Amino acid sequence: MVYEKLLNEIYAVVSLKYLWREYRPSFVKSESPDWINEMMDMGLEVSQALLPDDGQTKNFIEQYLGCLKEDLPPAALERYGERLNFYNGRFWAVLPDDLEHQDYLYKAEYRFGRKLEKLNTSYQQRRHNGLYLFLHPMDENDIDVERLYGSMGEKQKDCAQRFDWVFLNCRKVIYVCDYQEKRIDPIVLPQNAADFLNTESEYLRYCGTWENGVSLEDAADLFRHEGSVHRTDSGRLGK
Repeated sequence: MVYEKLLNEIYAVVSLKYLWREYRPSFVKSESPDWINEMMDMGLEVSQALLPDDGQTKNFIEQYLGCLKEDLPPAALERYGERLNFYNGRFWAVLPDDLEHQDYLYKAEYRFGRKLEKLNTSYQQRRHNGLYLFLHPMDENDIDVERLYGSMGEKQKDCAQRFDWVFLNCRKVIYVCDYQEKRIDPIVLPQNAADFLNTESEYLRYCGTWENGVSLEDAADLFRHEGSVHRTDSGRLGK
């Protein structure tokens, strides 16, 4: 999963639209939280289960992978120091500085705690609240979702505002942690579904401007209409 915030936000609601049984139209773009669904009286926040430094490090690796050491910016050499991994004089990786805190469970619990704090201090108050987390496990077949479900539930049990649903996206499976019904519902994505969600989300992300107040369904209809008009005009001009 990419680290581009808006694309991830769109992917989250697109996946819920097509895969979540409780879904009712429609999510509307907002801030704090990222989406509001008036029909469900629900706010939805979308985030990556990462530590603060992870996203920046990933972007740095993608930008400079394979570069010679002398071509790296001095600021990177100063920031990462001995964590920079080189082979044959070229940069290939940034080694973790704290192995104890590199597992996906720790990162998910950390990000959940930060979002829970904001839910109780600065988010719009809705009857229901949801959190959509993109997890980054090393092994997608070894997810201790029961442990994570329990730790998140324990952390928020005494809070005034709680997340009714936490959606854990593990790429091939989306686990719906339902704290109202006290259960975990796995949504297994067939390959075709995963490809469709990626294509649909990228299309919506780059076909128009997402301003606060724009709904998912309205945007999809508008962008597709504009796209068909552009294709028709292009066809006329080509004749």
